[in-house]
Amino acid sequence: MSKAMATAEISLSSIESNFNQARLAAPNSQVMAVVKANAYGHGAIKVAQRLTTADAFAVARLDEAVQLREAGIQQPITLFGGICQASQAEVATDFDIDLVIHDQAQLELIKGYSLRIWLKLDTGMHRLGIEAASIPLFVNAIAESRLLGLMSHFSDADQPSHPKNAQQLETLLSVGETIGVPLSMANSAGILSFPESHLDWVRPGIMLFGANPLLDRTVDLSAAMRLTAPVIAVKNIRPGETIGYGSTWTASSPGRIGVIGLGYADGYPREIAKGTRVYLNGYEEEIVGRISMDMLSVSFSSEQTAQLGDMAELWGQRIPIESIAGQAETLSYTLMCNVSSRVPRSYTETSG
Repeated sequence: MSKAMATAEISLSSIESNFNQARLAAPNSQVMAVVKANAYGHGAIKVAQRLTTADAFAVARLDEAVQLREAGIQQPITLFGGICQASQAEVATDFDIDLVIHDQAQLELIKGYSLRIWLKLDTGMHRLGIEAASIPLFVNAIAESRLLGLMSHFSDADQPSHPKNAQQLETLLSVGETIGVPLSMANSAGILSFPESHLDWVRPGIMLFGANPLLDRTVDLSAAMRLTAPVIAVKNIRPGETIGYGSTWTASSPGRIGVIGLGYADGYPREIAKGTRVYLNGYEEEIVGRISMDMLSVSFSSEQTAQLGDMAELWGQRIPIESIAGQAETLSYTLMCNVSSRVPRSYTETSG
């Protein structure tokens, strides 16, 4: 692959290291690695193939599960979103996919199929899930041998001190005690900050890819995606000249501008705060002007010697993705998932 193009460099060793951190944090739990949304933009097949010690994988949509099976993934695969048509139950059976059931109508859809089932309990997020009082109805409708367990999802785990976390866990434990099945609650934030929630299964997602899921503390994870793009132009600029659409930035002194070949069509956020930087040839250089569809501009420091084809890091080890997310008032999850298909992924064993 030519380096003279925008590229998302994916460190498989970093992903494996982060997975091992989840395993170490919850040594008594089985680990269901969440690889939905193409493994948060990192490539679900490559990630699943690397995580050979995962006890199971989870995805959001049926086609994601089928793709993993067709790629030769043998571990259990759980479909978080469940199904909404009987034909999907047939596909899930054919490809040996475990389903999450969260709605009574789904009980009719799975009749006649020997599918393994997780029940989803609504403990307070009020998105997907069964009311606690209705759980016995679902348990009675599913053969004991096919009921894998009971799961729920935190709404505020990124804030470890939020009182709702303990309330949700208590609801799951209370209902789980009445039916005697394996339990699963902890996502990445729960794994790292709430050991009482580890239970039988943990479900690491965003932490696998090196992003911090917690709002109030740092964590020791390795960035798995390094987004890079080449310098495609270097221009001298005079005082009073402006850069880009809307003429939002004006040069106050003579200088040089580098144009980087990556824009919002590649997944870089269009709206970012003043002072956002890229890393280029040993220096952090400030983005100036608006982000365009295919490019962005940076103001070179006096020491910068970049030429055409030199590669800038937009996020990675030098520029943490969390810092770009903060500058764009979004989440690192969003940035990862938004890296578009026209940005090729390259896979490496090098960290970050």
